[in-house]
Amino acid sequence: MPDIGLILRHARPDDRAAMERICAHTWDDGDYIPYVWDRWLADERGPLVVGELEGEVVALCKISFQTADQVWLQGMRVDPDYRRRGIGQRFLDYSLAYARESGARVARLSTSIRNTPVHVMTARAGMERIAVFVFWQAEALAEGPQPRVLSSADRQAVELFLRTSRVLETCRGVYQSGWENLELTPDQLPPLLEVGHAVAFGEPRGPLVALALLGEDQEDKELHIGFADGDPAAVHELAMALRVYAGRLGATRARAWLPEVDWLREAFASAGYAFGEWQGEMCLYERRFPHSGPFPEGEGPEDGHAG
Repeated sequence: MPDIGLILRHARPDDRAAMERICAHTWDDGDYIPYVWDRWLADERGPLVVGELEGEVVALCKISFQTADQVWLQGMRVDPDYRRRGIGQRFLDYSLAYARESGARVARLSTSIRNTPVHVMTARAGMERIAVFVFWQAEALAEGPQPRVLSSADRQAVELFLRTSRVLETCRGVYQSGWENLELTPDQLPPLLEVGHAVAFGEPRGPLVALALLGEDQEDKELHIGFADGDPAAVHELAMALRVYAGRLGATRARAWLPEVDWLREAFASAGYAFGEWQGEMCLYERRFPHSGPFPEGEGPEDGHAG
């Protein structure tokens, strides 16, 4: 890729005006980045990076260490007036190099299935598509059966369930946490169990026949369902119960992250879940690095935005 004089640096508070200009027309209803900008600037998990060309900020992206060795890339934006110059590819290559040199074993990002420029960039950067998923939602219910909320005492049963999970295997061990995707490792279970974010369907003393992992979005008043698996009929019942649980928590709706697993989507559809404001499918990409530490391993097209 030819050198066009692009300078990459960490963002500063006074870059806000440039960010707002770049993000003004990302989607018809705007962009989420102005709302998270200050949080990203202060985030100790990784840098918020901007690119300068001829003294003007023309692009940005966020690099976040979710764990010591898993990185999430998001918020890649290129000023529409500066696209088709390889800037997006430069940012992606930089982000992956930063992750690798900082000790990550894997980096991931997600983007719309319709975002062809980013698909091209990820392929050129050596990333692999590992999942296609949708966000479905359902309104909270006031009454009905609720799920069984698991605790630390259930850890062994949950670990056993996850080791044989068909859905988790399909997604390379990755689940949804908030608006990010990361690999579910045993050390992440205790916090989920401690705050009641692992729920099940079935008798209290019986085996787990359906399991879901949750999160909450206080701003949007949503209950996030980042993983679900089990017997299809039990998953249907659990999906219904989660609508009731959402209402109990004060959320207005439940939102499910559903990978490309037909029976799983059918179970949620039969429980009243469907496309909400976001109608499309999303693609999840990852790049694994050779120096993968304690875990085993499993230039520029058109620019666009990712995450």
